[in-house]
Amino acid sequence: MYNFNEFLKNLSHSSKIPFNVVTEDGNSLYISDLDIKNSHITSFTIMLGRVKGIISLEKQYENCTALLKYTIANKYTQLFLSKEQAVIDILENREISIDNININLPFLKNGCYVILISVNGSKYEALSIIKQIYDNEEVVSLIYNDNIIVIGQFAEVQQHIESIKESIASDLYCECYVSYGDINYDIKGIKKAYNEAAECMILGKKFDIKDHIFNYNKMLFEKIVYNVDAKIKRELLYMLKDKFDAFDSQMIVTIEQFVDCGLNISDAARKLYVHRNTLIYRLDKIKKETNFDIRDFKDASVFLIAFLIWKGNKVE
Repeated sequence: MYNFNEFLKNLSHSSKIPFNVVTEDGNSLYISDLDIKNSHITSFTIMLGRVKGIISLEKQYENCTALLKYTIANKYTQLFLSKEQAVIDILENREISIDNININLPFLKNGCYVILISVNGSKYEALSIIKQIYDNEEVVSLIYNDNIIVIGQFAEVQQHIESIKESIASDLYCECYVSYGDINYDIKGIKKAYNEAAECMILGKKFDIKDHIFNYNKMLFEKIVYNVDAKIKRELLYMLKDKFDAFDSQMIVTIEQFVDCGLNISDAARKLYVHRNTLIYRLDKIKKETNFDIRDFKDASVFLIAFLIWKGNKVE
C-alpha cells in the first residue's frame, strides 16, 4: 500500500527480521523477500486503522513482536490516519476543530469533490493504486463503509474519474464503479456530497447504468423511477417484461444509446456505427413488439421507466 509497503520492506531488511503482513480477509500488505522457514511460524494481530492485520514471522523473533507491532502501527497512523480520521469524523458527525480541518483538508476552502469508488476486487489494492496516482498531491483517500472515498480539488473532475476507473480496471482486471456530486466548500458540504454519491452508487448499480460512472446531478430520472409506486412497477413489468427478455444484446444497446442521444436518430446511429435506416428498422421493430414508439417523447418516457425497472429487477 502506497509507500507503506516500502516502509515494511525497509524495516524487515534493516532489522533482518523476515515477516509477512496480511489483512484478516487475506489481502497481502507485505510479503517478505527474505527467507522464512514456514515450519517455525508464529502470528499475532495488529490493528491498522479499522483493518485487522496479521503479522507472521519465525518463532526465533517472537520477542520482537511488541516492538514490531508498535513500529508498524505507528507508521500506518502517520501515513494514513490523521487525514482519514478527519474525514471519518466529518462523515460521522463528530466534533472537529477548524485547525484540524485546515491542517488535514487545506484544499476544502477552495472547493473539493467527494468521489466514491466501488470495486469487485480488492479494495486495498484499488486504494493503493489511487494513492500512487495522487502521490505528493493534496488528495485524501480511504476505505469507508466497504467503498473507497477520494476527496480533493480537481480542476477537471470527469477526467480524474475516468483516469481512476481506467487505472483500477486495467491493473486489477475487475469491475469499477464511480459516483460523485457537486463541488463543496465546507464540512457540511462534504457530508452532503458523500450521501449524494452513496445514493448515486446504489441507483447506478441497480439500474446497471453503462460506463459505471454516476453523476448525481444527472440521475434525477433514475431517482424518480426508483420511487415509483410498487403497484405501477408491477403493472409495467407485467406489460413489458417478456418483450424485454426476448430482446438480444444488440437491441438492448440500441435502446440505451438512442435514449442517451436524446431520441436523436442521427446521433444514435453515429454512436452505434450503423446506417440511419438500420436504426429506423430497429426502432420500428421495437414499436411492433411492444406497441411503444420510442421516437415519441411520451411513449419513450413510459417505455424507459419500464426498461429501468426491468433492468433493476435483473440486477437484484
